[in-house]
Amino acid sequence: MTSPDPAQRPKLVVWAYRCWVVSGALLAVLGVLVVILSAIDDSGSMSSATLGVLVLIVGVAYILLGSKAFTGDARWRSSLSALTLVVVAMLLFLSVGFGSPVFALALLAAIIGLFGSLLAYRPDSETWYTGKAPEPKKQRTPRKKKP
Repeated sequence: MTSPDPAQRPKLVVWAYRCWVVSGALLAVLGVLVVILSAIDDSGSMSSATLGVLVLIVGVAYILLGSKAFTGDARWRSSLSALTLVVVAMLLFLSVGFGSPVFALALLAAIIGLFGSLLAYRPDSETWYTGKAPEPKKQRTPRKKKP
């Protein structure tokens, strides 16, 4: 697999990378915040601290995978896009289930990463990653009405 030319990187790929990094940084900060808040809380439950560590790990993974995808490897782009979709679904349930505003903020941060994944699959980005132009859409012919 040949790597695409970084000098010809489309702006959409740059913006996708920025979205992934911002999303990863926000998730990491919110994960640390959840861990700190659960340490201060006297409930004795470690479930929110565990979820905070998980959000922190996901934030770091966004940054690392985004850096790999930014170099032009389509496999890392695919992995990161799948991860962003799963994380948004997971945080959707966490923000509703726990009712914590911190998880709602984490959901918003993850949606930024999902938007980056969307940008990475636009036609200009797809052409840069794969080296092939996307296939043109075929025009549909209208059906004839039966008498």
